[in-house]
Amino acid sequence: MKGTLRNQRSRRGQSLVEFALILPLVLLLVVNVVNFGSFLYTCIAISNAARAGAQYMVLSSASVGYPRDAIASQITTLVQNDLGSTIGGSATVNVCTNNNGTYHPISIGTSACASANNTDGYSDPEPTHYVLATVDVTYTWLPPIPLWEYSKLKIHATLPTQTIHRTAVMRMIQ
Repeated sequence: MKGTLRNQRSRRGQSLVEFALILPLVLLLVVNVVNFGSFLYTCIAISNAARAGAQYMVLSSASVGYPRDAIASQITTLVQNDLGSTIGGSATVNVCTNNNGTYHPISIGTSACASANNTDGYSDPEPTHYVLATVDVTYTWLPPIPLWEYSKLKIHATLPTQTIHRTAVMRMIQ
């Protein structure tokens, strides 16, 4: 009888040791799932916000009863409002147009069409009929659950801070 009781106690002790060894790995897995899900959600939200900004820019002057062109502050506000559901991070919005090879930055300090060399990489196959509207969003994503990291060794327990860049380009009729 005494030997059986001793075996039960040693089994309970063994289970406790196994649990103590596995628990940190399970917690690390859960944290990384949450961070990766946040990263994917943010990528999708930034793409949608850039697309919504470009669509607003294209359709603002074509709307009945609102015949003036969209200005950079309106487009930036729209994009920032669309990104309101993202956690942490900060966004930079650049807006410009390409009219038959002539680049017009609408927002100050834009890199989306900084020069006549077309640094955004987009060209219109029919430049005499259309104007390209470009909304460029750069977002610095921060993980919602940051854990330890050794940046000099490039070892991270979770995803490190990332820069997400999305550009939406649409055609406007001249």
